[in-house]
Amino acid sequence: MVYKFEGSMDVQVALELTTGEAGSCHVGSVSVLNETGSRHSPRPLQVPPTKLARWVGRCGQQLSGGWIQRCYEVSLHGCLLQDLLVSFSRLPGSSREEKSFVCRLGEIQVVDANSLLAPLPRVQNVTISQIRWVPLISGSEGLPARLLLSCTLHWSFPLLQARCFRIHCWERTGSSSATEEPSGTEKPVFLGLAFANLYRVVDLAVEAARFGQDGRVEFLVEPVPREGFLVPQAEWGRAALLYSAPQ
Repeated sequence: MVYKFEGSMDVQVALELTTGEAGSCHVGSVSVLNETGSRHSPRPLQVPPTKLARWVGRCGQQLSGGWIQRCYEVSLHGCLLQDLLVSFSRLPGSSREEKSFVCRLGEIQVVDANSLLAPLPRVQNVTISQIRWVPLISGSEGLPARLLLSCTLHWSFPLLQARCFRIHCWERTGSSSATEEPSGTEKPVFLGLAFANLYRVVDLAVEAARFGQDGRVEFLVEPVPREGFLVPQAEWGRAALLYSAPQ
């Protein structure tokens, strides 16, 4: 659950759930028989299994913009998850005077922990097609000539396992640097989001290759899993476009 407060902070948040009847229902070690709509409070996630640490690493931390992420766990057997409820209460020892507050709810996710243990598929078969170059007139003398590049990226990935894809690029020019990998500290440039296995790059400004030298633009496709964790850059899909000056 991701949320943030605006105004009074003398309030605490808790997550609750109700279960529906599906035969013999067990919540944790408690058996709940024929109690449709019974309410339960899941416990905060303490120490996650090693394989889940990447996903829940930000639990209990304050994110940028004042957002807070909380993680809970509950063991359900033979139950139907019916409702999720957010409850608010005063902090112990706080004033009993009436106060107003605003709580903005960013996201609530319900995740099967077993699904997180399965390896995430790789982005594969990244291709570049429908390439279009447009010369860009330089505004000042002495600056490298620029080109506007438009192209279509396509890749393979099961869409049901991704929220979206973040598209990035690197640019290289020169006889040696065009074939070198970027340094580990250099970050790629973010271009935009894709919600299918397809993305159209439009009028990307790149440096024109000089005579006798090659230019290189590398595109990277970062999958964003539905669970929200970050995928290491080494596991992103990528494809490179090499180009040279006309003879």
